[in-house]
Amino acid sequence: MHFAQKYLEKLSIYKRNGQTSSKNNTNVLLYCNYYSFYSQKVLLALYEKNVDFEPFTVDITKGEQYSSWFLEINPRGEIPVLKVKDEIIPDSTRILDYLEVYLDPELPPLINVSTDAKILNNINKYRELIEALPVGVITVGSFFHPHLCGRPKLPFILPVREVLKTGDLSSSKNLRKLAEENPKARGILLYKAEIQDKKHEILANEEEYLKILNIVDDVFSLIENELKTQTEGNWLCCEKFSIADVNLAILLQRLWELGLEGRFWTGGKRPLIENYFNRVKQRESFKRTIPSLLFHIKMIISSQPPAYLGAAGAVSVAVVASFVYIIKKIAS
Repeated sequence: MHFAQKYLEKLSIYKRNGQTSSKNNTNVLLYCNYYSFYSQKVLLALYEKNVDFEPFTVDITKGEQYSSWFLEINPRGEIPVLKVKDEIIPDSTRILDYLEVYLDPELPPLINVSTDAKILNNINKYRELIEALPVGVITVGSFFHPHLCGRPKLPFILPVREVLKTGDLSSSKNLRKLAEENPKARGILLYKAEIQDKKHEILANEEEYLKILNIVDDVFSLIENELKTQTEGNWLCCEKFSIADVNLAILLQRLWELGLEGRFWTGGKRPLIENYFNRVKQRESFKRTIPSLLFHIKMIISSQPPAYLGAAGAVSVAVVASFVYIIKKIAS
């Protein structure tokens, strides 16, 4: 197997995704994982803004985000985390705002892309709607209810799905064990364990999971209608690629990987969203963000059986508030 790995290491595509380089002297470091939905949003934004940064891959399949060294960086045990010189910025939403407000103002904007207040309000509306969707629940729930999905793609294919599903079921137990081993992070880890238990109540109930998918349907209906108002060649809210597009692009990619595109947009269901996704996949920033086939192969070759903890931090009590927010927005 090591011969195949040596071959892959010679390929530039292998090195591009998720690899760090000691030659990069940038002051911007991103702790991330190229399979993480929330990391992907930040990576896409960084590439769109042409930020010179260094990615540092955290292996979430082996629970590295809960290792003692990473908990010193982010006591919540969550990625992504942005480090700019000596400043630490956790949480993808906060990072995206930080990139716009505090980094070089000459960088291409993603939020303040227009002087038209109506456009800016629209961008914020769709950004908030998409950010409120519980992607962690949608992802893991698809493993428990595969009959609700079509054909999953890499990385969410068998036997990976079964490994992630089994690991998710034991994640609350593992979190409680980690809480005893990491006194400084004990409170947050026990909190995450409780949330994980509550999440399983949703995941095990097909009716509850369908409610979540129906909310996604409602959001996509709004997005399809918004795209109808745009002129040809525009993105979601205007001619500029914005923070709303960053969120939508990565959401569409995740749902496609889970095999849910047939439910939400293909087969003539929402042709404008389908066309939008085909266009966004051609952007160089998107290509650099999403792991390539060779990257998937490399991970399969080099990975060991994981002590999976990755989904434990994917859901929080904020999910409840998020649903309330979405329903209000849809109704308004």
